[in-house]
Amino acid sequence: MSIKDFEDTVPVFLPEQFFNGRLEGWAVLESLVGGLQKRAMIQAEGRWDASAQTVSFSETYRFDDGHRDTLKWTIRKLGPGRYSGAEPRVDDAAEGDQAGCAFNWRYTRDTPQPDGSSTKLNFDDWFYLIEPNACIVRGSAGRLGLPFATGHVTYRKIS
Repeated sequence: MSIKDFEDTVPVFLPEQFFNGRLEGWAVLESLVGGLQKRAMIQAEGRWDASAQTVSFSETYRFDDGHRDTLKWTIRKLGPGRYSGAEPRVDDAAEGDQAGCAFNWRYTRDTPQPDGSSTKLNFDDWFYLIEPNACIVRGSAGRLGLPFATGHVTYRKIS
């Protein structure tokens, strides 16, 4: 799939708009063969700084096994349809591309596990704006470029 496939779609997903404010979300993680691995509730909040062209965005996942994971993103708009991001547990920089209703976000993160360990995972997330206050995400997680899990996330903007 290419981000260019979405150039003429609406509504337009702009991270600086969608991630600005409070959001709530829900997620399911599945194995590659479709077995449910985990469920999560998400609380998130972001703030757009137009002068710096950045969104400060924090999201906390509360998983059904009791563990939590909080991501604290700084997402920078580089130009039309291009973004980069930083997060304390992310290797190098996250890379993002946007066109029409879609946003593709790619990064490698040292991800905390329920037993207290952490695992370095590659993420490839596709955000699709359904309406101005709702988006659906399909993401894949893997190691060494090989996917082993799929995540389905729904976000709703609440302010």
